[in-house]
Amino acid sequence: MAVPSFWGTEMKQKHYRLNEGNKKLVVLFPGQNYPCHKPVLHFAGTCAMQSGYDVLMLEYGYQAARTELRRSEVPTVAEESYESVKPIVGQYEQIVWISKSLGTVIAGSVHEKLGVPVKHIFLTPVPETVPYINKFSGVVVYGTKDPAFGEEQEKQIQAENRMIRIADANHALETDDVEKSIEILKQLAKVYEDVLNS
Repeated sequence: MAVPSFWGTEMKQKHYRLNEGNKKLVVLFPGQNYPCHKPVLHFAGTCAMQSGYDVLMLEYGYQAARTELRRSEVPTVAEESYESVKPIVGQYEQIVWISKSLGTVIAGSVHEKLGVPVKHIFLTPVPETVPYINKFSGVVVYGTKDPAFGEEQEKQIQAENRMIRIADANHALETDDVEKSIEILKQLAKVYEDVLNS
């Protein structure tokens, strides 16, 4: 699905359908420099399909144009993501959004505009996501070595949210140790499956 973008290119939104008439959808909202094919989101999509969900993998306009994002352009990214998601969500009854970093802000903003029931998994959110987490609630996952999000932000998050702290993980939810990083992916797969099948 090609969607025109402010950045003078087309965003190639990948919509994987398991079967006609499926009523379950996962939307992947990538991070600023963390597209959907990177491990944390790749396995989120794989878990979703394994759990019987169709998957919409978003690409942002600046990513399609292979350019840098300016902070002032974040509302444009949110608007284009909304335009990408809006024509599809009406076909589904069960919707889960898995978002990463900047994508957690975009996911919150799009949810606010759409006003449909959505379950959230917020992966390595940024401080600007806190109001959305408190408004929509969900599962929040972050690493203890993440400079963008830590205990200070966690204190601002309401109790009904499930918080998962991953020891020694950085903003990419990885460590310097390959084995540990693979263990983290296993831990994340369990989180995805719990949310998707609940």
